Amino acid sequence: MRIDWRDRGTWAALALGVPILVACAVLAWGYTVTQNHTALPDPLAASLLAIAPDGKIVPIPPTQRPATPTPGLGPGTAFRLEGVVVDLLGAPIPDVCIAIGPNGCQDHSPRTDQRGVYFVDFPQAQVSYDLHFTKDGYQEVVKRLQPTQNQVLNLILGQ
Repeated sequence: MRIDWRDRGTWAALALGVPILVACAVLAWGYTVTQNHTALPDPLAASLLAIAPDGKIVPIPPTQRPATPTPGLGPGTAFRLEGVVVDLLGAPIPDVCIAIGPNGCQDHSPRTDQRGVYFVDFPQAQVSYDLHFTKDGYQEVVKRLQPTQNQVLNLILGQ
């Protein structure tokens, strides 16, 4: 087989093929150098949906991007639940306690940060968890879930 450099088809194939080849190489390189190959949900996507106190799903505005990235899944964890907690006007609520189980909020319980963002890592197990989202001045929201994959749970707390 001989390449005819005067043929426009040859140049068109090169013009299309080289960028695709470079893009694939960059993606492959990026995948191999990252520590965590698990796709994590993005609670800060452009359009967010949240569960209102009455159970309806409503759109909410995105919160600020984090100054530092959310930590990767730690050793021994299998699934991550993360999201944002906002008030009825869509403003992020900082320091919302996420109590896991019936013992209520503890000093070591996960909490939302200044952007209303939280994350909780769960081990791979066939267990259902009761999550209590609590903050003084707001109605408590209780969600039961059995993690089987990474997921986003955005909530609206009413007063």
